[in-house]
Amino acid sequence: MKSKKVRKKKVVLNSALAVIIGGVLMGCSANSEPPEKLTKEKEVKKEKEVKKETTKLEDLELSDRQLIFKTDVEALTELNIPEYALKKTVKQYEVNEEVGGRIFTESGGMTSISYGEIGDETVSMDKEQAIAKANAWIHTAFNEFDAELLEKKEPVVAEMLKTELGDEVEESVIGYRIEYPNEYDGIKIQYEGISVMLDDYGVIYGNITWNEYEKIDSPHDYGAAQKVDFKRSEELIADVITKENKELGLDENSEDAKVVSNVELIFAEIGEESYTPVWYYEMEDGRTYYVNCMDGQANSL
Repeated sequence: MKSKKVRKKKVVLNSALAVIIGGVLMGCSANSEPPEKLTKEKEVKKEKEVKKETTKLEDLELSDRQLIFKTDVEALTELNIPEYALKKTVKQYEVNEEVGGRIFTESGGMTSISYGEIGDETVSMDKEQAIAKANAWIHTAFNEFDAELLEKKEPVVAEMLKTELGDEVEESVIGYRIEYPNEYDGIKIQYEGISVMLDDYGVIYGNITWNEYEKIDSPHDYGAAQKVDFKRSEELIADVITKENKELGLDENSEDAKVVSNVELIFAEIGEESYTPVWYYEMEDGRTYYVNCMDGQANSL
């Protein structure tokens, strides 16, 4: 689409929550990347090669650098850390033929349906209407999925924006992304849930990754190790980030070097076929980290 008054045009996704961990499902995005032709949406991120570092409790060198958080850290300090791990049973859902679209399946349990590309027209619906339309589609799209599981869940809602850069910046909402994360005991499971993208013409793309889980003992013997609470995870992560900032040549006093945009307690796949509680960190500059709640290992992703 061309315009003489506009020097440059782009479409970006602007989340209503500070949570989109590559998708909105918290570091845990429920969906993998959709097909290339699915959407014109592009996420604006700095591309950096970050060397992975691991810091253990016993060899931690604490730094004086203070992280800046854009999330409610007080609420994080009150969270109860699970004393167990999870074992996954893959659940693959068949698609109701009546919903149409192109169907894609993956071995990890993801099933997705694509209808085409998002347009560039401003939508007439608001967020509540978008949620209602997404829910109606979910109720019919996937066979054997109990849609009643979503009734008490609050979805993560993100606006898809068309941003026109010219003499004046103009933004308009051209669609919505509605996401419901899969959870166990109220804690999100990384990369799992249901995601629906839609505009005024209907659903553009939707997927589901909703496996089944059961509690198991921790797969490792941590002996007398204590669970890593949020405050301890902050110390561990600060050390890893400080080391990486030095390697990347970042100014320790710059916001890019120390602003944390989001932190969550989630279940993540650590090791083979087991999901462990971890603290998942997202930095303002796009870097991501996790701290294992059981052994305190802090890693960049």
